Amino acid sequence: MKISQLRILLSSCYLAAFFTSPLYAQDSEHVLKSVIATQKQQLPIMLDPATRIDDISYADHNILYEITLAGYQGQPGEQVYYESYLRQQIDKTLCSQTAYLFLLGLGNKITYRYVSADATPITEITLAPGHCKS
Repeated sequence: MKISQLRILLSSCYLAAFFTSPLYAQDSEHVLKSVIATQKQQLPIMLDPATRIDDISYADHNILYEITLAGYQGQPGEQVYYESYLRQQIDKTLCSQTAYLFLLGLGNKITYRYVSADATPITEITLAPGHCKS
């Protein structure tokens, strides 16, 4: 899966929420859950040769992406490097995309949980409403 496919996924979530009036918060939450359930059927999916989205879930206003990084070896300093690099990339990419900003603006959190190929936890990064404000 390329980044464009991830954008399609997020655009679907955005459009589903956008066309549901804020007065119907329960309905928009239902629509978001439905979109995520549909997207789960396409998983796991590779973003690049080393990055795989294994699962997407939604509960308690938190969208959780569970991601495997195949190249992670657990060498000294590697976890700190990955955490710093991933946080910078997420901030740079997500904070400039309307779909993500819209989801955060609705009071949702977006969490990325990264593990190695052998399921060793690497890092977990959560964006909360207001995160992308300059």
